[in-house]
Amino acid sequence: MRSPQGIEALLEQLRTGPLAGTPNPDPEVFGQPSRAVSSGWPSIDRITGSTGGAAGLVRGCVHEWFGVGGAGSPRADRSTRDWSPPLLLLAHLARRAACDAVSRGAPASVIWIGRRVWPYPGAIARRPAVIEGQQAPDAERSAGEVEVHLEPGNEAAPEGTSDDPSEGSGAQDPANVGLLERSIFAAPKDASLRLWTIDTALRCPGITAVVADGSGLGMAATRRLQLAATSSEALVLLARPPGEEREVSAATTRWRVRRRESAREGPAWNATLLRAKGAQQLHRSRIGASQAAQERKRGADERALAPLASPPPISAPTSAPTSRPAER
Repeated sequence: MRSPQGIEALLEQLRTGPLAGTPNPDPEVFGQPSRAVSSGWPSIDRITGSTGGAAGLVRGCVHEWFGVGGAGSPRADRSTRDWSPPLLLLAHLARRAACDAVSRGAPASVIWIGRRVWPYPGAIARRPAVIEGQQAPDAERSAGEVEVHLEPGNEAAPEGTSDDPSEGSGAQDPANVGLLERSIFAAPKDASLRLWTIDTALRCPGITAVVADGSGLGMAATRRLQLAATSSEALVLLARPPGEEREVSAATTRWRVRRRESAREGPAWNATLLRAKGAQQLHRSRIGASQAAQERKRGADERALAPLASPPPISAPTSAPTSRPAER
């Protein structure tokens, strides 16, 4: 057993040794949960970010995405059966997280927990892109609401492109990161095993993104996952049914996804930010500036169209002026 004098000498050596003068670690490097992953969607990256200034969704935090209900199901229906998660959006974000990890030379494995969130392998092998679409000019939004219109874009480069970050800047493009070969699929048979699997995945240093079926997870479960994610560097994406929007949760951000019509072929969505707290920084001043610019543009358009909206007035013919007799 080491004597007290030996312990004090060891502590003194640690205080004055070569490690004592090392600078504080950068909060935006591998191993720290404060780093943010860019979503690739300008409206979201402009207003969200980490405490270190990186734009996007913060790693080491739980982000909930409420899916789309089935046809004809009422919004108040709390069933966990008749709904579908926004898989293309989640796959897009998982690919961005893997690209971010590859660019830093970190492990870049993605785990999909729950059969409901398993993407079709051919879909993630084709690497479909999700881009930000144009907002309808007559769209109404409440003050402070963050909403972005998303739609499928053109397919990226075919599978087989190298993802070695040492092979040029193009290797850091999300299109060049193969997601299928980096994916792990888990199928827990019930909610308790799903919770255990998510918690275990967050404690694995090789996981860069966790996409999981979060249906039926209560406040205690999400609090447990949030605490586990804090010590991780993974981007945690929970897909939940739309009927659970009013459930209390410890998630850092919550997003509502709704289908919408689009001029392009294929599906389109509206993603609305419902809440952001904790490590996820939200630049509300940029939200207000963006809305003010839209209001000014809308007002300018209305003023420009005002002369065309109403016909010019028709003036009545005037008669020649007559002289009035002088008053006496």
